[in-house]
Amino acid sequence: MLCDIPGSDLEYMYEYNAGDYVLYHDWVGVIEDVWEDVAIRLENGSIVVVEKSEELEILEPDLGAFPSSAGPRSQHLADILAQTRELSLNTQALDPEVTGFPLDPPVLYLGQSVFTKKGNLRRGRFIYGSYDPNIPPHGIIVDLKARELDIRWLSRNVFDESRTHTARPPTHLDRGDFDEIILYDRGKSPQDLQPVTRIGSTQGSDFAVGDVIKFRDTAGAAVKYAAENGKQGIFRRVPRSITQGYEMNVFLITRTKTKVTIQWQDASTSDIDSTGVVPYLNVDDHDVWPGELVSIKANKAEEETSHDSDLEMKDGDLGVTTIKNVGVVQSADAKERLAKIRWFADSRVSILEGYDDGLLAGSQMGTLSSNETDVSLYEIVTPPALTKRRGDLVLVAPLAQPTSFIPIATQTISNSEQGWSGRSPGGTSSGRSAESSTKINWFGEVIDLGLDGFLTVRLGALDQALDVRIPVEATITVVSDDDSLTGSLTDEDERASWTESWDSDSDVIIEETVEYEGGTRMDEDSNSEMWSTDEESPEASRKPLAQQPTMAVERIEPLKQPLEPTEHAQNDSKIQQINFTSLPNMPAQFVMLDEPPPVNHHFYTESVVLSAPLMRRIRKEHKILESSLPEGIWVRTWEDRLDLLRVLIIGPEDTPYSLAPFVLDFHLNQDFPRSPPEAYFHSWTRGLGRINPNLYEDGKVCLSLLGTWPGDTKNESWSEDSTMLQVFVSLMGLVLVQEPFYNEAGFDAYVGSSETQINSALYTEKAFVMAKGFINHALSHKCGGMENILTWLYLPKVEGPCLLQRVLMECDNLLDDVFNEPSNVESSGTTGLRLSSGAKVLLRKYASDLRTILAGAERTP
Repeated sequence: MLCDIPGSDLEYMYEYNAGDYVLYHDWVGVIEDVWEDVAIRLENGSIVVVEKSEELEILEPDLGAFPSSAGPRSQHLADILAQTRELSLNTQALDPEVTGFPLDPPVLYLGQSVFTKKGNLRRGRFIYGSYDPNIPPHGIIVDLKARELDIRWLSRNVFDESRTHTARPPTHLDRGDFDEIILYDRGKSPQDLQPVTRIGSTQGSDFAVGDVIKFRDTAGAAVKYAAENGKQGIFRRVPRSITQGYEMNVFLITRTKTKVTIQWQDASTSDIDSTGVVPYLNVDDHDVWPGELVSIKANKAEEETSHDSDLEMKDGDLGVTTIKNVGVVQSADAKERLAKIRWFADSRVSILEGYDDGLLAGSQMGTLSSNETDVSLYEIVTPPALTKRRGDLVLVAPLAQPTSFIPIATQTISNSEQGWSGRSPGGTSSGRSAESSTKINWFGEVIDLGLDGFLTVRLGALDQALDVRIPVEATITVVSDDDSLTGSLTDEDERASWTESWDSDSDVIIEETVEYEGGTRMDEDSNSEMWSTDEESPEASRKPLAQQPTMAVERIEPLKQPLEPTEHAQNDSKIQQINFTSLPNMPAQFVMLDEPPPVNHHFYTESVVLSAPLMRRIRKEHKILESSLPEGIWVRTWEDRLDLLRVLIIGPEDTPYSLAPFVLDFHLNQDFPRSPPEAYFHSWTRGLGRINPNLYEDGKVCLSLLGTWPGDTKNESWSEDSTMLQVFVSLMGLVLVQEPFYNEAGFDAYVGSSETQINSALYTEKAFVMAKGFINHALSHKCGGMENILTWLYLPKVEGPCLLQRVLMECDNLLDDVFNEPSNVESSGTTGLRLSSGAKVLLRKYASDLRTILAGAERTP
């Protein structure tokens, strides 16, 4: 038994393993399956490579299989074989009648005792001896050698301008191709690694209990662990002379101990036993870590594709965004939502939108300032194209600028970056040697993120691993540590890895059964005439809805009762609304306009033939909306485009969305009402993330009633008897809720739990501040069909509620922490709310913009 062996001394027993990364010519791939030749030693000393290794069955080890004349060496070999016994028993397939799964082939290791059919031996290839039918068909595995590999190719080295190997290699390689395969060894470390290991570097592969391993240097280990009184035990090496030339010095891992170096958000580090930490799975969308590259979304963007600022690009459009403000996170204060940033001067970064690694050639970060700036976490984003993680596998740009590649052992870190091409970490540069530059120096693993914006990349495919520091813009991610395999480079003519992003956002199930207080249900026969039109009788207008418990409606007068969601347990407080209808000059809640629809309506370019059945249905919808819209919802349609609707919803009070405008566009297509309406949400978050789990930045509205999520029951899904009013009421009552964090799919199970209180509070804080940005946007941009409503709602000098004054008072109180005392709470949705410093930074900017809008309106005659 050997104890406390460093992982850097060990490697897996197999040369090739499923999940290993390999390089073949100019391609990077991952091994998906390994087909092996298995050699076993029979009791007469013969060694045979069996015809079909899958027909081998595992026995308990026979410790007398090798001749006793070997003396003590034979006893050590017996010890090696004995330690595989437990593994052999534990790795055999379970009974399929118990597991419900078919039997898997056994996992084979050196030293295991196996048996098979005689025909498997007879048809095998004998290395020593020949087939003897009198010898029992069982023996000990002495060799496992890969015969064939199944490989999924991920990327070509797009930096290679010679284009010698542009064609994708075959997915199946046999032993004749192995000489040209280079295995990327993630456990290899540079010989000159400093005693204080850099954050992110690993000491050996990621071994686990049950793995069968061997020493990287068997001869050296025999010397290193030879002391009789050593605490780590004695390694008695089994010479090949007693194993007929086969390497049998393998070990079974029975216990592991891992020490991890953790860098916290405040840039401090700790060395901790791995058993003393657990993964933190509730990372906020706005969390950042030291060394990450970020940009300020407010200064984002010059869109090199021309489109209306209110209208998101449609699928298929390729937009190039130029980011002028890029910085490096030095530290972050998670509680106060602030980050210290060093900004690059004269940065010019072009990103192809919609791709995780769409950084375009020619992008330059510029010169890094030595000054640190405090920035709100809500103001910054981490563009996927600039995001690198420790553990990412990347392509490395060629040695066009020698000073950009500095071996760690010879460099002196400084702040004198000169910009790429030519952006250098400074210090003494020996570049990469002529010998190493002819080998695989174009692929490596990110092991550290520097506070100066440089990556430390380990070139593990070289004969001797080398750590180099290079700028982010000189790398392309092939495999992300966050998302495992990011994909492959499919466009061989591009010099950027434009990989389709994996949409990991969870869709949300929303139950849309909502009632008005005091209303009657739409499925009651007494109200069936509400569907009738002048052309048809009540009896002919619709089918009974006995099985459709949708919602109840007051039919004659506009409702003045508050809405209360009935099936959203985590947000079951009554929604409070200002009584808009009691105010003078309130714009009508539903109007058909006789003007052209706005061109920034998301479905403006969609066309539909208004058939007679569709026209009848649209008139029915209009009749419901004319009489039954609740407080805070306005709907507009257009005489010459009755298939289009635009809806304005004012965020309910006592929620983080209080008094903020939410604008959605709807399209009643040719299949309506057989299929739900198409919906689009105008997200004005400026790329800072979703304001609500159900409302996406790209305009998607996640609601089972709209068919964007399969509901658990038929009552949650759209049917021909569903109405647009149901959709609008669901959005107000079940989406714009008091604690939106729990709208995430499955999160309702955590309502009230201590584990999610912080996450919920941070989400509410973010939503509250972003909602003020929605007010700013709505009052400073055209919103066709809704301008007069927004003016009446927010601005003075019209006999309306002048919500802008109320919103600003609320902002001032929160910025001054007046709401620490509940008795001081006058505005909505802020009871007990205390904002972090980062939220105050952004809120103060929004409040300043809103104050300017208010002052301008007050000066207007």
